[in-house]
Amino acid sequence: MAGNPLPIMCTLSPNKIVDRLAEFEALFAGNLTTVEREPLRLRLTFGNVSPARRQQIRGLFEAEQQCCAFLHFTYEVDGNELKVTVTAPTEAGPTLDGFQALAERNSSPHTVVQEWTER
Repeated sequence: MAGNPLPIMCTLSPNKIVDRLAEFEALFAGNLTTVEREPLRLRLTFGNVSPARRQQIRGLFEAEQQCCAFLHFTYEVDGNELKVTVTAPTEAGPTLDGFQALAERNSSPHTVVQEWTER
């Protein structure tokens, strides 16, 4: 994604950013089972999600796509799991760092330790 023509910026106001982060925090505290990180890719796996819950999760990430157009999101359904992969251009690595920190803070301790030991 080098040479990304999109500006690395969020179009939400500061208050709306706080609200959005709270939405992600609540989401991650729910069904998040796995956090996997590569330098410019973050994969989040949500387990035991119904079709309606999958749509809610996807809706939040789609809202994020609207304000952070430099991020790319892909979705994969595997049984009752939803895997969301967030990809960022090189200049936006810190954005993934923030997502990862928020996700790991709300993951089970087992998930966090597993991810730390695999790095």
